Amino acid sequence: MFALFLTGLAMAVQGEEELIDCHVHLWTLQRPAGVTWIKKDDPVLYRDFLPAAHEATAKANGVTGVVIVQAGQSLPDNQWNLDVTAHNPTLYRGLVGNLSEVIGTEKFAPLFRELSKDRRYLGYRLSGRYQETLTDAFFRDLELTAELGKSVDFLAGGYSLKDIDVIAKRVPRLRIILDHFGNLRLDEKPLDPAWVADFRALAKHPNVYCKVSALFGRFVKQPAPRELAVYRPILDLAFECFGEDRLVFGSDWPVSEATADYAALLALTREYFAPKGPVVNDKLFHRNAVKFYAIPPVK
Repeated sequence: MFALFLTGLAMAVQGEEELIDCHVHLWTLQRPAGVTWIKKDDPVLYRDFLPAAHEATAKANGVTGVVIVQAGQSLPDNQWNLDVTAHNPTLYRGLVGNLSEVIGTEKFAPLFRELSKDRRYLGYRLSGRYQETLTDAFFRDLELTAELGKSVDFLAGGYSLKDIDVIAKRVPRLRIILDHFGNLRLDEKPLDPAWVADFRALAKHPNVYCKVSALFGRFVKQPAPRELAVYRPILDLAFECFGEDRLVFGSDWPVSEATADYAALLALTREYFAPKGPVVNDKLFHRNAVKFYAIPPVK
């Protein structure tokens, strides 16, 4: 079995032209509106994480492309993330901003259109409810998002899997991705059957993808276990439901640093996927990301 893993790992690495990480955060404590969720006594995360630190980690781990996901819900941070990564478009392929504060309001369309003038603005994340949602105005803005060819990341919590199921059904041309396996929390107990049923139902929509991201961070109790066996139930379920064409890799760096270093997270992901062969790995680490996010080619 170990020999099979090593063979699969070698095939996966050899078969990958690129390694695109679709879930990286950047922030600075000088922008407090964007990092209010980080506790001031957090010894790992309460500091600046800017491109200089990230680029070293990316290079050390063979990462060739990155999709930044805005760390907070501050509207000005949409542009800040574009600006702070503009120096290296070869690495920083695009941004998933956050428009949770204005979705479903008259402020959404002008801001969204302005941000979308930058081809690296790939879409936005919805991670909290600020207005009454699933209204006609909310769906109007999602239709505009689809019309402009952009996508939506959902951090389930503010929106339930059932909510996202309704959205995927009503706006079938909108590309939707679940962050962190639908923000699942693990505790080494069997997966909740009701949650599994909702996850399966949502995966039936062809416009919905799933991020294989923040694996160690899924555990309620930290530090999380490092053994692949405890992650197999959710990995098996995700692969069964979404298949090889709708799974996308993301690290959740630097939040992942609170649990394990980047190399350990990447190794765990590869340990599961390498035996599935180079084609599957190339899709997970590269091609599915380009397809889902409509990542523009590097100039």
